[in-house]
Amino acid sequence: MRRLFPFIGASLALALLVSLAFAPAADARAPRFVEGLDQTARVIYDQDGTPHIYAASDSDAYYMLGYVHAQDRYFQMDTLRRQFSGTLAEVLGPAAVPSDVQLRTLGLRRAAAVSYEAYPAITRAWLQAYADGVHAARAQLPLPAEYQALELTTSPPWTPVDSIAIVKGLAFGLSFDLNDIDLTVLLETYAAAGAVGGFDGAALATEDLARSAPFDDRVSIPEFAGALFAGIEGESPSKSLGFLPSASMEEVAGLARQLKESYAGIPMLERTFEGQRGDIGSNFWVISGDHTDSGYPILANDPHLGLDTPSTFYQAHLIAFAPPGQRILNVSGVTFPGAPAVVQGCNKVICWGSTTNPLDVTDVYLEQLVIDPDLGIPVATIYQGNPEPLTIIPESYFVNVVGDGVADNLVDSGLPAEQSVTLVVPRRNNGPIVAIDLEGANPTALSVQYSGWGATFEAEAFRRWARAGSLDDYVEALQYFDVGSQNWVVADRFGNIAYYTSAEMPLRDDLQNLNAPDGGIPPFFIRDGTGALRHEWIQDPDPGPNQALPYEVLPFAEMPQIVNPASGYIANANNDPVGTTLDNNPLNQLRLAPEGGLYYLNAGYTSLRQGRIDRALKDLLAAGPVSVAQMQELQSNNQLLDAELVSGYLVDAFLNANDADAPDILSALGEDPGIAEAVTRIAFWDFSSPTGIPQGFDPGDDPAALAPPGVAEVEASIAATIWSAFRGQLVRWVVDYTLDDIGLGDELPGSREAYRAVENLLENFDTNGGVGVSGVDFFDTGIEDFTAEQNRDLKLLLALGDALDLLASDEFADAFGGSTDQNDYRWGLLHRIVFDHPLGVPFTLPNDLILPNVTPELAGFARSGGYEAVDASSHSARADGVNEFMFGAGPARRFVGVLDPAGIEGYQSIPGGASAELGSPFYASMLLDWLTNNYHPLILSTSEVQASRSSQRVFQPAP
Repeated sequence: MRRLFPFIGASLALALLVSLAFAPAADARAPRFVEGLDQTARVIYDQDGTPHIYAASDSDAYYMLGYVHAQDRYFQMDTLRRQFSGTLAEVLGPAAVPSDVQLRTLGLRRAAAVSYEAYPAITRAWLQAYADGVHAARAQLPLPAEYQALELTTSPPWTPVDSIAIVKGLAFGLSFDLNDIDLTVLLETYAAAGAVGGFDGAALATEDLARSAPFDDRVSIPEFAGALFAGIEGESPSKSLGFLPSASMEEVAGLARQLKESYAGIPMLERTFEGQRGDIGSNFWVISGDHTDSGYPILANDPHLGLDTPSTFYQAHLIAFAPPGQRILNVSGVTFPGAPAVVQGCNKVICWGSTTNPLDVTDVYLEQLVIDPDLGIPVATIYQGNPEPLTIIPESYFVNVVGDGVADNLVDSGLPAEQSVTLVVPRRNNGPIVAIDLEGANPTALSVQYSGWGATFEAEAFRRWARAGSLDDYVEALQYFDVGSQNWVVADRFGNIAYYTSAEMPLRDDLQNLNAPDGGIPPFFIRDGTGALRHEWIQDPDPGPNQALPYEVLPFAEMPQIVNPASGYIANANNDPVGTTLDNNPLNQLRLAPEGGLYYLNAGYTSLRQGRIDRALKDLLAAGPVSVAQMQELQSNNQLLDAELVSGYLVDAFLNANDADAPDILSALGEDPGIAEAVTRIAFWDFSSPTGIPQGFDPGDDPAALAPPGVAEVEASIAATIWSAFRGQLVRWVVDYTLDDIGLGDELPGSREAYRAVENLLENFDTNGGVGVSGVDFFDTGIEDFTAEQNRDLKLLLALGDALDLLASDEFADAFGGSTDQNDYRWGLLHRIVFDHPLGVPFTLPNDLILPNVTPELAGFARSGGYEAVDASSHSARADGVNEFMFGAGPARRFVGVLDPAGIEGYQSIPGGASAELGSPFYASMLLDWLTNNYHPLILSTSEVQASRSSQRVFQPAP
């Protein structure tokens, strides 16, 4: 469990909790007078603590949203703005300094400031109204308890730029990708090893292991491919790779490793190296009314984000009656504390949601530096032989000294001078230099170009969606969503269903004009920054209406999208939407637009969640009209598709080992009673993953009562445990041990990539015999006279044997007590979640003061789910420790809604509560429902507000 502040002991934690739990409540009947409000406003709280804000104008509505955010979630807001601004150590202390240095270098706060200046006056006024509401709450309410623990008595005023920094920071987390770094290191290392070991190292990297082709081949819009792009003949990825002329690949990889090391231990930045960023993604699907029991569209969405305390989202409902001439504002859904926007939700006409589309909007460049001979610091980069000045920004870092008994004690961080300056490359969309090598005659550096470093307008899109009265209104507002690439799903009360991709996708010179010189390298590797290889984003001297980037972008009409498809449904789960990666080459599609060029979106996507969703939807639509209950059930699906696709190979290996003519080594494994029992369990498993324990949380459970699991749940739970342990051992036997044998054991691919490689080798075994494109035999066991098939079967069964040994080992004693009885292997003892808080206990959930852990030795709530399940709760494919099957990201909101013209019927849930104040009845009031996949209504009508009313507060302008 993360805990940055060990000095906060149990006694202080208990004192905080007790003092808050018994704090006197303010008189909710008396009007509250606030500065900055124009007219009287009301906030009605429902039984879940969700605020329903009634105001005379949009400005007052967002003012009150700022007020309730600051009332319920101020510490969360404050730490978010500080994290993205690079000033987190001023609250949390020295442990946050590395995060501050890296985030300040990247420059989200700089980008937020230029965005604010570029926003239209109406949007700046809206942002200011929200900030005024935050000020009003802070003037009337004490700082949250966390500040007492941190010895702070003040907090800086809230500004509109703070809100933009939060919006930009959250978009950054969904779109910024440094997988280029890992792929470059992998390529350099494997190429060097291949030159010595007699195999094709480039093919090992790009075609055997770090594959673009997905695990499963389901796409969202199969119709799209023939309409806007066509496949072309082209060399495989490994054959098109060259080497940068300005430095050896070894030097490039050295800088890449330096950057990765600097991001280590900063969760937000560490996962930018993971390509797909774990389960930070989402699911959506929408069904046409032609296929639903009501005759109206049903939309389902669950965005996947980090699961912490308090929850990422805050539910809110805003109603306003102006500006004149426009329909009443009535929008309900979820907001980000710190930002004045309903980011996913419904108004009276439309509902919308999203999943992440990992468009490649980040490029890393190797730059040649010019060093000032007097100062000894970089002052320029070289582009096409000419120096281009760097922007040099001095930085000062301060830290909060916690534990000395002195309030508000901020001191200088003491960082060395070289860490107190940021170097910005104007050519890179004002992107920063993130790693430097000053050794040798030609100093080099890595810079990062990203579409979000400049002025962008996402907040404007949210403002407009709140009042959108048609699909056309929604699409018009979508043009302002410039960064944080998303797949947006929309349905309206007129029966339309639609999917659109947002964000500006830059066009690269070499890809667009097909003019890369020999030695060019794809954009998912570190690229040449000197201009020699035509790797630049193409400058656009005349950007189109609402375009933010000063570079040419893929036209909106060519972005994946569809309206009212003939299939009657649309689904996306961060998968390849149109199929550009299915052949493992994302660079062999040609745009059919007059401009030509390659049609490139990204080098890799997830696939297993979409594979399960698409299969399920096809079955449901074939069986008859679809209901809301069925959509909620699909959101709770915890069947492991990887097991369905791969387990047959294990069962076949076991059967082969029991053939009369099987070699003795295989026969011994086939006769092993533990292996026989485990294979039988897997062979008859439905691939679901219930917890199998009374204290576990499974879909449909009564959240308020413990109940023993049924026999079928127990059996599925045991199978899920064995399979999940087997998966990690299979990756080791097929990929990790093979790489170790050829000298690459210290440079393994990510677990997702490695497992995808295993599945590909198994699927194509009949044609490749387990030998990769590189020439490396991944199933070779070194046993003389073994056939390729026998080698494969042996590795599969050895992996299962190792998994069973592992589950019975001391490593898993806290869960299974060293037992070899497979009946003891219950999934809920391994698959757990802790909702972390930066200050740890008592704020973290579970804890013994609020809700208990699974056992004193096993922290967390036991949950169904697992590796890339639809009900997102994933973990590393290599997991092999008692705490390594835990998860920390998943559905930050679940929503299912029917677009009935008479009134939208919606249901939602979030993992937590409205309030972050310990002792509040709304601290974790919705968590148990979330854990058991239950829902509460999304309220839009006045009658529903009144029916669910728990309390009311009236706010009046200060006299």
